[in-house]
Amino acid sequence: MSQVLYRRKAILSRIRKALDAFYMLQKIDWEYDIRTTLEKILALVLEEVELEGGKQIERGLIIIQPDGGGNLEIHAGWKADDPDLAFSRTVVQQTIATGEPILCENAKDDLRFREAESIKNLVTLSLISVPLTFEVQRIGALYIESKSPSNLFDESDLDFLKEFTECIAPYLKTALTHQGHVKALLRLQEEVSGQYQFSNIIGRSASIQNVFDLVRIAAGNDRTVLITGESGCGKELIANAIHYNGPRKNNAFVVVDCSGLSEHLLESELFGHRRGAFTGASSDKVGAFEEANNGTIFLDEISDASKPLQQKLRRVLQESEIRRVGENISRKVNVRVICATNKSLPGLVEHGEFIRDLYFRINKFPIHLPPIRNRREDIPLLVEHFLSKAGATDGAPRKRIHPDALEMLLARDWAENNVRELRNTVELACDFAPDGEITRKTLERVLRVQRGEMEKPLDASTSQPHRDFSRTSGSLVEIHIDAFRTLLENARTFERPEDLEKEETPFYRIQLEVAARAIIEGLRAVNWKLRPAAKILGISPTKLRYELKTYLQLTLNSCGGKCDEAAKKLGIPAEVIEKKAADFGLEELLSTEGKSR
Repeated sequence: MSQVLYRRKAILSRIRKALDAFYMLQKIDWEYDIRTTLEKILALVLEEVELEGGKQIERGLIIIQPDGGGNLEIHAGWKADDPDLAFSRTVVQQTIATGEPILCENAKDDLRFREAESIKNLVTLSLISVPLTFEVQRIGALYIESKSPSNLFDESDLDFLKEFTECIAPYLKTALTHQGHVKALLRLQEEVSGQYQFSNIIGRSASIQNVFDLVRIAAGNDRTVLITGESGCGKELIANAIHYNGPRKNNAFVVVDCSGLSEHLLESELFGHRRGAFTGASSDKVGAFEEANNGTIFLDEISDASKPLQQKLRRVLQESEIRRVGENISRKVNVRVICATNKSLPGLVEHGEFIRDLYFRINKFPIHLPPIRNRREDIPLLVEHFLSKAGATDGAPRKRIHPDALEMLLARDWAENNVRELRNTVELACDFAPDGEITRKTLERVLRVQRGEMEKPLDASTSQPHRDFSRTSGSLVEIHIDAFRTLLENARTFERPEDLEKEETPFYRIQLEVAARAIIEGLRAVNWKLRPAAKILGISPTKLRYELKTYLQLTLNSCGGKCDEAAKKLGIPAEVIEKKAADFGLEELLSTEGKSR
C-alpha cells in the first residue's frame, strides 16, 4: 500500500473514531438543532483533513437538497465567518443531479461554468463539490473552496474527498433523519395539544366558565388534581387540557382506567413487574408511573382501586417512588397525578371504602364538572360542534338541525352518559338524515333505535308505513261514552249537584284524566323525570306535580292501595308509582300487599 493511501486510511480512521465519540455524547431532545450538530461534525472532520502539498481548505459547507426538491439549503459552515455564505448553486445542483463530483481547479477559467452567474460573482479561485450519498439517496453535497493561488485543488484532492464523503454520509443522514423525526413528533404534539386548548372545551354557561378558570389555574401549577363528575361529562378532556397547557406538556400523558382491570393486573399496569413475578410475567415490564416520568399520569375512576392498591398509591404520592411487582428496589419517579371519579369519595371515606389520607392527598386541587342537564344553554353549542366534527370525519356535507329537533335535545335529561350520550345521538342522527337536515322525526327514530325498540313495520296490504291517525284526524282525545254517561247518571242522583265532591264531577274527572294521561306520556318520553317532562309538555313543574299527585291519589284510592293494579290502570311501572307516591307523601295509601317486590 502506497504511503499516500496509508495516510488517507489513517485520516479516515481518525475521523470515524471522532464521529463515533461525538455521537455517543449527543443529547437528543426537543430543542435538537441540526445546524449545530452538522457544524460540529464538519469541524471535527475538516480539522483532520490533510491534503497533498500542505494545501488548506479555506472554507467548507454542507449543502442539503430538501426532500421533494426545493431550494438548496446550507446546513453547516466551517471557517465561514462571512454572513453571506455565497456558493456556486450551478455547480452544486449539477453535482446532486448527476451524482458526480466536480473539480474546478480555477473556477474563473473553467469553460463548463463560464456563463454561470454564480461563478462570476464568486471571489473563489478553486473549488470541489462532492455528492453526499447514503445508499441510493443523494442528500446533498460537500462544498469546499480556496481563494489562494497556493491552494489550487487537483484530482488527488478530489479522490480523497470522495472517500471522505462516503465516510461522513451515514453520520449526516442520521442527523437529518433524527431532525425529521423530531419535526414530525413536534407536529403531532402540536396537533394533540391543539385538541386540548381551552377554546376546544365547549360551553358558555357560568358553571362551565368557572371550570375553565380552574383548569387554567391548575395547568399553571403542579398540584395533584381530583376531577369529579358524572360519567361522560368530559373528565379526561379536562385532564388532557391541564397537561397540554402546563409545564409538562412536552412529556408523556399516560392514562390508566382503574375500573377496567383486576387488582393484580392493575398493580402491574401502574408499577410494572419483574420477570417471573407471577405466572405470565415472561419479561420485565415498565409501569405507567415510570412511563409517565417527568410527565402526567391520569388515574380514571380512582374510586374503583382496591384498599391494598390505595395504600400503595398513597405511598407513591408521599415518597415519589414506586416498586415493581416482584422487586424490593424502590425507583424514584417525578410524576404529576390527576385523578377522576364519578362517585362520591367523601361518602366512600365515611363508609371505610376509601382511605381518608389518600383522599386528602389527591384532593389538593378539586374540579367538579357539572352535568349538561345543569347547563342546558351549552347544548346548542355542543350540538353544532358535533355536527361540524361529524362532517369533517366522513367528508360529507355538514348536516343542519331543525329548531324543533334542537328543542327536543334541550328537553332531554342526558343522565345516562352526559356529553358522550349527546354526541352519540347527534352522530347517529347524521347517519339517519341523508337529506342533510336532522328533524324531530329523525331524532325520534334515533332514540327508538338507542332504546332497542323495533322499527315500525310496514302495512302488509299497502306496503306503506302505518299512519298515525291521532295526527291526521284533528282529535287527540277519545271519550269512552258509556263510562262518561255513568258519571253523569251518578251526578244526577244528588238532589243538589253542588253537594257533589269536586273530584267526582264529570267535567273535573275527564279534565283530570286527560291532563294526567298527557303528563304520563310526557314522563314516559323522558324516563320519568319531572322537570324535563314539564318542559316538553309546556307546563310548570309545580302544575305537573299537582295534577299527577291528584290523579295518582284518586287512582290508588280506587284500587284499594294496590300498586300493581294502579300500575296496570295507569300504564306506569309499579316501581315508578312507588317512587312518585313517596315523593308526593302518598305512601300511606299503598297497601302492604300491593307494593312491588
